[in-house]
Amino acid sequence: MRWTSPLLASSPVSSSARDAAAPRTERRVILPPSPRRDAASSSRETAPNKNIRSGNRRLERLVIERCRSEALTIEDALDFFDTAASASWKPSIYAINVLLNAIHRMKHYPTVLSLYNKLNQMQGIPLSIHTYGLLINCCCRMNWVDLSFGVFGDLLKRGHVPNTIIFNSLVDGLCSEKRVSEAAMVFDRMSLMGCQPNVVSYNALIKGLCSIGSMGFAMELHQKMATLSDCCKPNVVTYNTIIDYLCKEGAVSKALELLSEMTNGGVAPDICTYNSIIHGHSTLGHWKEAVTIFKEMVDRGVSPDVVTFNILMDLLCKHGKTAEAHKLLDLMNESGKKPDIVSYSTLVQGYCQESRLVDARKVFDCMSDKGLSPSCHTYSALINGFIKNQKMDEATELFKKMQQQGLKPNVVTYGTLLDGLCHLGRVEDVGSLLDEMVAQGIYPNVITYSSIVCGFGRLGKWKEAFQFLNEMMERGIHPNIVTLNSLIDFICKEGKVQQAHRLLEKMIIGGMEPDVITYNTLMDGYCMVGQMNDAMRVYDSMVLKGHKPEAITYNILIDGYCKRWRIDKALSLFNAMPRNGVQHTTVSYTTILAGMYRVGRVTDAEKFFDKMLAARVSPNLYTYNIILDGLCKNRCIDKAMKLFQDALSSDVNLNIISFTSLIDGLFKAGKINEAKNLFNAIPTTKGLKPTIVTYTVMVKGLIKEGLFDEVDYLLLDMEKSGCPANSVMFNAMVHCLLEKDEIEKAMKIIRKMKEKSFSFEASTAAQIFKVLSKDGQYRDYLKLLPDFSEHRAK
Repeated sequence: MRWTSPLLASSPVSSSARDAAAPRTERRVILPPSPRRDAASSSRETAPNKNIRSGNRRLERLVIERCRSEALTIEDALDFFDTAASASWKPSIYAINVLLNAIHRMKHYPTVLSLYNKLNQMQGIPLSIHTYGLLINCCCRMNWVDLSFGVFGDLLKRGHVPNTIIFNSLVDGLCSEKRVSEAAMVFDRMSLMGCQPNVVSYNALIKGLCSIGSMGFAMELHQKMATLSDCCKPNVVTYNTIIDYLCKEGAVSKALELLSEMTNGGVAPDICTYNSIIHGHSTLGHWKEAVTIFKEMVDRGVSPDVVTFNILMDLLCKHGKTAEAHKLLDLMNESGKKPDIVSYSTLVQGYCQESRLVDARKVFDCMSDKGLSPSCHTYSALINGFIKNQKMDEATELFKKMQQQGLKPNVVTYGTLLDGLCHLGRVEDVGSLLDEMVAQGIYPNVITYSSIVCGFGRLGKWKEAFQFLNEMMERGIHPNIVTLNSLIDFICKEGKVQQAHRLLEKMIIGGMEPDVITYNTLMDGYCMVGQMNDAMRVYDSMVLKGHKPEAITYNILIDGYCKRWRIDKALSLFNAMPRNGVQHTTVSYTTILAGMYRVGRVTDAEKFFDKMLAARVSPNLYTYNIILDGLCKNRCIDKAMKLFQDALSSDVNLNIISFTSLIDGLFKAGKINEAKNLFNAIPTTKGLKPTIVTYTVMVKGLIKEGLFDEVDYLLLDMEKSGCPANSVMFNAMVHCLLEKDEIEKAMKIIRKMKEKSFSFEASTAAQIFKVLSKDGQYRDYLKLLPDFSEHRAK
């Protein structure tokens, strides 16, 4: 069985392509041959014959010399052809081919075909096989493969025998049009017509196979090449083609195996080889591996080009290493490689992502010094940087400068500005900018409108959001699933789940099909407001529509039931996951653990944690924090301390939340010294720093123990460390002081709160009224409270 049979069996071939030797008639614009032409003329191309008169020989030599020069223009070439065509003496086909080849090099492919038509009308110039090769190649370059078969038919009618170059053009042309099964048939026909495939033939077919994702067949053909003669051995083009497609598919490890194979086989990798692998690592986010390949490339003596540097710079910038990327730009300049506009635009975007706008602007401004004009992409990146850092005025100024420079903003630039205006809630400005955009002939797309709708939804401006949603649909732009999911998410977070559900139903009626994310978002909304029956109805609807629930689907529902103290229902869903083909995750186990500790089922939680470890599901930091907090709240402080110590001695990097939970538990268990010692140990633990929550826990614990001097010292320490007390801490302090009947100290904190314009929580205000109503100086104390308190006391 021939190699191509599996491919041809799986890919139907049109009847017109089953025989590569049969001429095509589709799109045929070639005139018929002159009746005076000799059908049996020789196919061998010869130099001008010896009988050419001296003057004609000089003219032909002039044509050949000019055609081979770099200074030839298309006008010159046409003039030469017209002169030759009108002369009584006819030039040789050798000179004509040189002329056609020059036009081909200039990529004026239609002109070559036009001159071919004229040649068919002229007498005395027999076309050679080289002429037909040029014509067929021109047709293929223009993606007129059917027309190339018409030329192929003329070639056969004239008695010529096609050569490998012609077959290679046909194979390459068919592959370019993704007609790979037909290309494989032509490839097989070559040997039947006495023309053996060469490495170019194999490379063309391998490229075609890769382009349609048939990597298995491509690799099979590559392996076959290794067993053939030297003219068909895989070369650097073969390897580069396969390596490039492997890297684009994310199979960088397989690409590296091929790299090793090619070097072992004596084929030297070039810059294209390394650029493909570096780009493959970049796509996967493997910046360290990309740098390693870069170093290997340099060690092998392969000089990086601008593309190499740009790939590495982009990768470094995406990993927050723009300063390192900037060093690569400097290295490019030092090594004589001229950075292009992509290089500078990448740096601008990188600095903007790191909020280093001063550096971004410096790079932007220095582009003109290097003779480069910022592109629309460069401006858009910097405008986006200003907007993300709440510098709308600077963004608008840059937008105007862009227009003054004669650079027309595109839909991305306008979309970036519109997104910034939406975040600021500037509804009128959004409308006027949209009108300007349309006046400039740039029409908003689904991404533009989605940004506006979601922007206003994020601000809670639902009226405006739905106005733009309606405008979007009136303009015939249908919202996509991303828009829908974002809107449902925003509405659910506002607690308006029923409204979100109505929107979903409206979209379904309009022909939009929700995805799993849509249903998950709506379920999460119902769980947030405690409507678990409605959440389960959404789940049932999702399954009924044929969508398979994911782990996150179950986790949402499990969390909802746990927060409603319905642990048995949560466990029922947990147990149903494997039956429905969904694996338990760390989040699934952790959510159940949190629910068990919440309802005080400590023993069950411990058994469940053992089950988690037995299932080889690794707990993460969040899991440990949940267990620590659960043990502390259930007064199991000794178990909490043991878990804490075990975690410290293992590979678990406990964070400040872990320390805060345990300090709170120690205070509540009456272990004051242990709590203070643990607090003092925070700075020595991998550079951790107390947060405002940690300080609040400490202050509450110290107040309850009557250690007021230590409280004052701690407040001073907070100021020095750049973490001053906030409104939440002051409210907590007032609570604790009033509970200990320390009214004067509580009033001192209240005075500070009034000085700092801190608000009172409702529970704090209620406690103040309750305590002070028992005191004789009630009215005097009330004068210290905010206006709402005085109003309430009347």
